[in-house]
Amino acid sequence: MVHEYPKGLDSFYSDIYEVVDDPSLDSIISWSKSNKGFVIWDPKELIERKIVTRFFCRELSQFISDVELFGFRRVKGSKHLKYTNANFVRGQPDLLKKMQSETSFARFKKRRRAARAKAQVEERLQRLQI
Repeated sequence: MVHEYPKGLDSFYSDIYEVVDDPSLDSIISWSKSNKGFVIWDPKELIERKIVTRFFCRELSQFISDVELFGFRRVKGSKHLKYTNANFVRGQPDLLKKMQSETSFARFKKRRRAARAKAQVEERLQRLQI
């Protein structure tokens, strides 16, 4: 299915949307019941059919790491690999830009907190060396 995606959208978002939205892959990966995420039904087949290579990954662990890096959260308690994000919605690819923005901002805040913590540690170490 061909979708219109917002300009400036990282290819990861459009690629994952296309894969999840592809009915021919539903036995491997598909929309969750809520239509606000996806379920990996057959991780082995996901690798064997080289679907993850579309995301520059060769291993499932690498793909999962990228999924989480790009703003998806794992649903705990599911027997399958289930991921969600409020802005990853079936039939609404325009929300992907909001997902990208929120994820980028969250990464920025995390890096800023880490930099501040590092600066505080360095300052305390300097005081100890006096």
